[in-house]
Amino acid sequence: MLGLFLFLSVVSAKVHHFYVGQIDSTAIHALELDDELRTLYEMGIIPTTTVSPSLAIDHSGKFLFASSQKDGMLTRYAIQSDYSLITKANATIPTSCNSTAFSTLHLTPSSQPPFSIYGSASTGTCSVLFSTSIEGFKSLRSKEFAGDIKSLAWSPNGRHLYALDSHSSALSATSIFNFYINDDSSLNNQNQTDVLANVTNAEQMVTHPTGILAYVVTKKNELVTIPLQGAEAPASPSRFKILPSSFDPSQYTTLSLTISSSKTSLWTLSQSPAQAVVTVFSLDPTTGAVINAVARAGWTGDGGFFPAQISPAPFVGNDIVAVTNSPVGYTAFLGLDQGATAMGQEGDVEVPVDDFLEDTWMLNVKSDSVAAPKLKSYGRIDLALDSLGEGVWVD
Repeated sequence: MLGLFLFLSVVSAKVHHFYVGQIDSTAIHALELDDELRTLYEMGIIPTTTVSPSLAIDHSGKFLFASSQKDGMLTRYAIQSDYSLITKANATIPTSCNSTAFSTLHLTPSSQPPFSIYGSASTGTCSVLFSTSIEGFKSLRSKEFAGDIKSLAWSPNGRHLYALDSHSSALSATSIFNFYINDDSSLNNQNQTDVLANVTNAEQMVTHPTGILAYVVTKKNELVTIPLQGAEAPASPSRFKILPSSFDPSQYTTLSLTISSSKTSLWTLSQSPAQAVVTVFSLDPTTGAVINAVARAGWTGDGGFFPAQISPAPFVGNDIVAVTNSPVGYTAFLGLDQGATAMGQEGDVEVPVDDFLEDTWMLNVKSDSVAAPKLKSYGRIDLALDSLGEGVWVD
């Protein structure tokens, strides 16, 4: 059993919990956020047997899965009522790409029966997809792909699993592999491959929860939207600049994006060696079409060495997201206040943000706006300069 004493939470519908993995250390942080009082604290540090840069919670919310790319290990933990963890099982990915160690390993839970945990493992030049049942009794592995699978995303109906290959050596282009997932999937029947013309350095992919669009961010600070109709012709992407013209794009890389629970905002995270920048785009809630950039915030910190990740809260309200490693060792919780009043001028306006230390934030407002959303802080916490991995919401 891996656990520790965790302070009992006050019973409140506004209290939520969040696990943060670590890249180099064998521990998982357990955090608690009260989004009504806007208070945040660390409940405890849970020791683990392996590192955990990628985390996923299964469909039932009872189990946490953690991965270790260094040895291709998956660990299943049972989530206790006090948010401590009990180790239930360990499993290894079947030997792939002539290796048992990988450079990246990503996990994602399925929302459809049999509710397995799916993942991708990559050496940088060779990748595979795999899955494991919740109990760990059934494991699957795809064929090997000569490329670097960076990200996984589900179709709105939960039956298509998309894998983003940032540079397939066979196609010399960014590709999206489409796998149809049914109750008896084998991961050997690839549905099709979409090639993204003139899209390079792709880093992460998400899909709209109800629309027919996928979104990809590139290291070159570009947001790309791709239709999910499944046509055999190559996808025709639409492109959006993430950073304003006042920024030097050569100093930044964009590595993460997510869609909030309201389905109306898309968040991107860009980093330079000196600054982290969050940009929020408004979305059509039905189609998922990108409308425009509505808010932007930046804060200082060494963000160039440990890539940060954004995780959307599962509950609806103020479009809250968590940013891990923002910068090194920090986890920040941000929200989008849709009722903010526009500043009535164009460009980046520096505004103070309450309860967020001495950081400076920048709100981007269109000159013709009547009202514009405003980013606000729900707090951030210093996790002792740990090299943080992904974070995952429990509730």
